[in-house]
Amino acid sequence: MTVPSGQVVRSRLVLHIHGYQLTAPERFHRRFGRDLATFGQTWSAKTETGPPEVLPRQARWSAEAAGPDWHTRTDYRIVRVDDLIKQGHCRPAWRRIVFGIRGLFDFLLDPAIIGYFRYGWRYALFTLAPLAMMVAAVLAGFAAGRWLSGPLGSLPATLAGLAVFAGAIAFFSKKFFLFILLEDWAFASVLARRLEPELAARLDEASREVRAAVESEAYDEVLLIGHSLGAVMILHLAEMLLAGLPTDPSRSRTRIAILTIGSSVLKIGLHSAAAPLRRATAAVTSSSRLVWADYWSQHDVMNFPYVDPAVAMGLTPRHPTISRKATFRHMISPEALRALRFDFFRKHNQFFHAATRRSEYDYFLFACGPFYCEDLARSQDGAVTWLDEAGALTDRAPGSRHPRDA
Repeated sequence: MTVPSGQVVRSRLVLHIHGYQLTAPERFHRRFGRDLATFGQTWSAKTETGPPEVLPRQARWSAEAAGPDWHTRTDYRIVRVDDLIKQGHCRPAWRRIVFGIRGLFDFLLDPAIIGYFRYGWRYALFTLAPLAMMVAAVLAGFAAGRWLSGPLGSLPATLAGLAVFAGAIAFFSKKFFLFILLEDWAFASVLARRLEPELAARLDEASREVRAAVESEAYDEVLLIGHSLGAVMILHLAEMLLAGLPTDPSRSRTRIAILTIGSSVLKIGLHSAAAPLRRATAAVTSSSRLVWADYWSQHDVMNFPYVDPAVAMGLTPRHPTISRKATFRHMISPEALRALRFDFFRKHNQFFHAATRRSEYDYFLFACGPFYCEDLARSQDGAVTWLDEAGALTDRAPGSRHPRDA
């Protein structure tokens, strides 16, 4: 691909952290390549995804997208947490249940649950879902044992009740991801209080790489993306990054942005013990070195719509978050959206999947397109009026702007 002049964003470094999911880097790369190709069809762009390099702490590859008069190269990196999450999946089933229930009640017995109902009642109900499934499994086992105690006797009936309980747990885990939900709460309970040493080391390593990229001015933009619980981790990474950067944004031409999507920041930030996250959020929202855009969707029960996370945590941000709505029905066909109606996890992941319709939000426009994150986030229509049917820049497309003043 040739690089024409007049480019808005020619080069970008993306650092992505996903939420609590076991997706291996190789699988994520394959999906990224397919979705980038779909992005190209939607926005009339030529696209190309390079081969992956999978390292113990990161996975990385290059991506390119181009229209008739623009070309953007992206160095895409994932801070790996899949192997850390896998440790929870390797526990025996009884330990997964015990750790999960303990983590869940850490939030249910905390003022956090009140905040969930205040800022996102659907999220609050979603929080109660694993507890409801556990209660249903216990009741099913108890009812079976009691019903069979007459004809079978107490011991066989007890064993039968335990078998029914185990079967119910297996059913809920396969159909409604019970184990994953429980392990997610166990992970969140720890994350609210501290970063585990290995996770902290990975975030610190990534922050130093980003700092070097900013100082060398190797890219037009550095974009830090966090999805779900990854949004919490990306804020911690941003705090580490800011600690080593000069406060004057004019010291580097590279613009820095945070993009949180389907965020679980308030899941953690509303917990009484989450002082580390509130400190990181305060650092981000008081800095003039970067901008933070937060996208949420009413279609997703696992995020908090219409809320500025910093304000909900009781902070007074110097630079408020750009809070924007991602409307899935604008992004994909009605048939595709109906297919996701009861698939809550896949719907939650739609934030980083390709859109088949031009809309105000498109993950790949942020990650691989020619526009700065801040420009896209501040535009009511995203890039809909900035690219014509042939994929060329229109007269309404923004030019390059300097980072905001301190």
